[in-house]
Order: sequence, then structure tokens, then C-alpha cells
Amino acid sequence: MNYEQTLQEKVALCLTLRGAKETFPFDNKMHALTIGGKIFALIHMYHGDLFVSVKCQPEKIDQLRDEYQSIIPGYHLNKKHWITLVINEKYDVEPKTEMALIQNSYQLIFDKLPKKAQYTVKFSTND
Repeated sequence: MNYEQTLQEKVALCLTLRGAKETFPFDNKMHALTIGGKIFALIHMYHGDLFVSVKCQPEKIDQLRDEYQSIIPGYHLNKKHWITLVINEKYDVEPKTEMALIQNSYQLIFDKLPKKAQYTVKFSTND
């Protein structure tokens, strides 16, 4: 199955968050969604599946992995702080939960930004 449209939808979803930007710091196929210059989501294709990696509180990771077979440890990321949603024909994460995980990752990164960067994000517009 081709998930290119789904990839674009996930990127567009992330870009609805205030101050979010799309960058390509690794290669032109790895979409890095940033806030204040810090990555809150990585989206890319891998062996026909779509991978969406987001930051998460360490204490929630095991519970999420137990509940959803589509959530794995962060792919090529710190597995203590990142999870990867593997989107394929077996994907079992509800859209509401998926959005909550993306928003949670965004908030975790936002909260760690310096106050000046937070202020800039709060008053920015998504162009």
C-alpha cells in the first residue's frame, strides 16, 4: 500500500500546531517537524510502512506499547523518550489518540524551550 498521501496528511496535521515548521535536516525523505528549532515529530517511509516518531513521557511508554501493537520504541531515537507509530494495514491507534500523542510531543518540546523562544512561538503564525 502507498502511504504517501497519509504522510502528507500527518505532516499537515503537525503543521496546524502553532509555530510548527517542516524541515529536512537528515535527507529529503525524512520530514522533521519542529518548534523553536527543536524536533517534536519525525515522519518518513520505511520498508513500505509510514513511521511517525514522537516524544513521550517515559512513564507512559510501556503502557502505550502494551495497548497498541503499532507503537514501538523510537526508531533510531532515544527509546526512553521517543515512540514510533508504525502505520500499515495493521495500524490500531485511533485518530484521537494519535493526535493526542502528537500534541503531547509538541507540548513536551515547547515546555523545554527558553522563555524567549516560547514567547516567539506564542505570537507566531503558521505561514
